[in-house]
Amino acid sequence: MQNNYFLGFVLVVISGLVWSLGAPIIRFLEDAEHYRLPYILYRGITIFLVVIAYVLFREGRNFFNSLKRIDIWSIFGGLVLSLTMFGWVYAITTTTVAVTLLMLALSPILTAFLGYLILGERLSRVTLVNIVIVLTGVIIMVLGTEKSGTIIGVTYGFFMALGFSIYTITIRHNPEIPKLLTPGLAGFFGLILASILIIATGSSFEMSPMNIGISVINGLIVSAGLILFGLGAKYLPSAELVLLTMLEVVAGIFWAWLPIIGINEIPETNTLICGFFILIAITLQGIATRKQHIIPML
Repeated sequence: MQNNYFLGFVLVVISGLVWSLGAPIIRFLEDAEHYRLPYILYRGITIFLVVIAYVLFREGRNFFNSLKRIDIWSIFGGLVLSLTMFGWVYAITTTTVAVTLLMLALSPILTAFLGYLILGERLSRVTLVNIVIVLTGVIIMVLGTEKSGTIIGVTYGFFMALGFSIYTITIRHNPEIPKLLTPGLAGFFGLILASILIIATGSSFEMSPMNIGISVINGLIVSAGLILFGLGAKYLPSAELVLLTMLEVVAGIFWAWLPIIGINEIPETNTLICGFFILIAITLQGIATRKQHIIPML
């Protein structure tokens, strides 16, 4: 059981690292604010196709039997996750990479509350301490914010964090359903909703080849992260799942700052302090993994 816990820990941490590449990539999008919806559309198509192809490969002949096991929680989780993807794109095209990603740091707190309320999951002392550390960092960052664009981005980011927390709860609610069917549904719902909004707003489905390429690459990154996250989810409680993915936050900020990449977003002092707090929480949680003994959700 301890080995299973550590395996889940490694898989979820890697998923966070993979996801961290998504934020810098969107910065290369041409005229990002005008192409949010088609970007979400092409990204959703990619996520749907990749995740479903993986599930089909893994399940084989049992694929259609797995589809029959989809319940209201899976559908709800997929819908919420698709809205979370919208929130992420709108947040990161409104404010900085650092602020957008740091708002994800609220996810462990929201997930811990929902996991306790809905799933009856108990929280370890280490996790509770780490949640307080993360919350403190986020408060420091928000209190140091004065720009209106940042406030709007923080608002998008809050709903993004809440949506990711709800999604995490749904994939742990029924262990009988393959974890990756929910992200597959999210990609499907995302492309449908984006298509409806494009038509309703009179926008265009067209984008430059470069923008389409960036959308597809981002979709592949999200898909790979979701697959790793889904594989690790059965071994970890909800709050710890989200806490460990917070490595995406620290790494994503680093990529956006790294001069060789060419984005050169330099975080403010309060933002850096928040990132430092999150890094401490991740480190403490990693040290505690070898001491945990929980029943995996197979």
